[in-house]
Amino acid sequence: MSLEALCLECGLCCDGTLFRHVEISVSERQELVSLGIGVGEKSKRGVMWLPCGKLNGKCCTIYEARPGGCRRFVCALGKRLEGKQVTLDEALAQVKDMQERIAALRGVVPPPDGEPVLRYARTCIDSTTTKVTEEQLEAFRHVEELRYTVFMPPPQ
Repeated sequence: MSLEALCLECGLCCDGTLFRHVEISVSERQELVSLGIGVGEKSKRGVMWLPCGKLNGKCCTIYEARPGGCRRFVCALGKRLEGKQVTLDEALAQVKDMQERIAALRGVVPPPDGEPVLRYARTCIDSTTTKVTEEQLEAFRHVEELRYTVFMPPPQ
């Protein structure tokens, strides 16, 4: 299936680039804990923290056992692929572009180990004590532009 092929080359919803967490059910919580995945609460709802501890590169290592929130989510690019508004090759090219932009951001704003680069860059930019260069700010904007125009679903 084209969507599955796209997802296996992407991983942006799992690595913390698009989201900080995914909602989980009470029944999923214990299973995730037993798998060693970080869980918690946000607004009195169970969540799995991202990046997911079971992401290996761009691939989910618990794909068949992933939480329902992960199963249901399809990014805006995936929806356009399913709707035949873009081909798989076009969608993969956009994923590659985003991955290159993230790598460029990582090159100018290297995050601590395990911290998603986009989240770290945003923290640096929002900080009143960290000096951010124009190059860093431009790299951040370059990622955010594609994130919101290609990958994030439009507001409902």
